[in-house]
Amino acid sequence: MSDSPLPAADIPMTEHSQSLEDAALEWQVLLHSGNATAAQRMAYQQWRQTSPAHAAAAQEAQQLWGDLGQTRAAEQHRAATATGSWRGWPALVASLVLAVASGVGWWQWPALTSDYHTAVGQQQHITLADGSRVTLNSGSALSVAYSAGERRVILQSGEALFEPVADPQRPFVVQADAQYLHSAASAFSLRRDGSRLTVVVREGQVQFTGDHAPVLLQADQRLQYQSGQPLLAQQAVDAASLTAWQRGKLIFNGRPLGEVIGELERYQHGRILISDSQLAALAISGVFDLHDPQGSLQALQQRYPLQVTYLPWLAVLH
Repeated sequence: MSDSPLPAADIPMTEHSQSLEDAALEWQVLLHSGNATAAQRMAYQQWRQTSPAHAAAAQEAQQLWGDLGQTRAAEQHRAATATGSWRGWPALVASLVLAVASGVGWWQWPALTSDYHTAVGQQQHITLADGSRVTLNSGSALSVAYSAGERRVILQSGEALFEPVADPQRPFVVQADAQYLHSAASAFSLRRDGSRLTVVVREGQVQFTGDHAPVLLQADQRLQYQSGQPLLAQQAVDAASLTAWQRGKLIFNGRPLGEVIGELERYQHGRILISDSQLAALAISGVFDLHDPQGSLQALQQRYPLQVTYLPWLAVLH
């Protein structure tokens, strides 16, 4: 894009663009930002007419933008675009990294204030001072606050599987904001998605307390809690499947593609988007290796009627 007639400050990235495809995406982001000037729109038309390759890249980027426009992630992305300033954004906007960034760095602050943390795609097996075990899932953070009368751990972000050792004198308590899980010898997981908590009990029983009536959860039960909303009833589930991530696997049986992709996305940097709601509802079954998200996408492409288009930090299913 160094052949553009406008100064670098008035257009998307110039000499920093790595390819025509990246440059074309930069233009789409700018043109749909609500901040594009008449001069910039004219410069775009000149840019796309530079060569047949420029025209082809522009057409592909325009088509991709149209496909992304049907997804919830794209709506959020455009909302951020409309309220921001183009000149203040980092160069990675070129490949829709504004959509990516929300999923890449969200855990960094909890990581700085925690005793244990994992990066995206990483897991950590922890043995606490009393012998209790914790498996920390991708992009998670945990702090330990043991005292003489209580063994408390605080899940600051992400997900963890807990296997506490029984000790009648010192109860084992997992805290997430103002909610608490009390357990003896058992195995259970807790996941935090913003203000939403999901508890899955694999073995034993767990008591869930907080700003609601206490609930006792048994093995093969799941409970979901949303701050400010009524507490939902327990669900009967296959807890071994739901906690298979501890063994490096994700197991799905007739689950919507949108849900499957949402899980796979947790284990990789970047975003995975689905082009339309009909495809997102496609029922998926299978066992996937969570350490190989790209291989999982290839497996989906082989088994189901969909295609995957790869861009920097972005994969689109269509």
